[in-house]
Amino acid sequence: MKKSKIHNITNSGFKTPDNYFSNLEDSIISNTLLKEKIKETGFKVPDTYFDTLENTLLNKLQENKKSKVFSLFSKRTIVTVTSVAAAIVLMFNLSVFESKSSYDSLDIEAVENYILNENLDDEELASLFNNTDFIDESFYDIDFSDETIQDYINDNLELNDLYTD
Repeated sequence: MKKSKIHNITNSGFKTPDNYFSNLEDSIISNTLLKEKIKETGFKVPDTYFDTLENTLLNKLQENKKSKVFSLFSKRTIVTVTSVAAAIVLMFNLSVFESKSSYDSLDIEAVENYILNENLDDEELASLFNNTDFIDESFYDIDFSDETIQDYINDNLELNDLYTD
């Protein structure tokens, strides 16, 4: 590619026709006089065009036949997709994937420590047991001797707890 020699340019590249500026005033005046002489734009509308326009449009609209509408999705596809979606929703709502929790794997000592260390109220402890766990008949067969009861009271209770104000 040749290097351009911008600093050596002697002419600007723009030229005007000969005698352009001497004839400029005459050509501008002749154009303005010509515009004053022309009174009409050259575009015409037939005389009864707007009177019959409404009837013409209505006739053309009535001639158009209704075209057949093609749906993007067939009814069969829509029914299939919705039935699959409903089956999935039902499967999750019916808890098919829910695993049954079992208490067999719990360590008894861990449960006892939890109950002792958490300072649970009587109401909270009562909510852990079912009413069927404490049938009156199950306590009739147990016989405690007076000595056993006295030992339990001495070991587990303080005398201040027994006194009431």
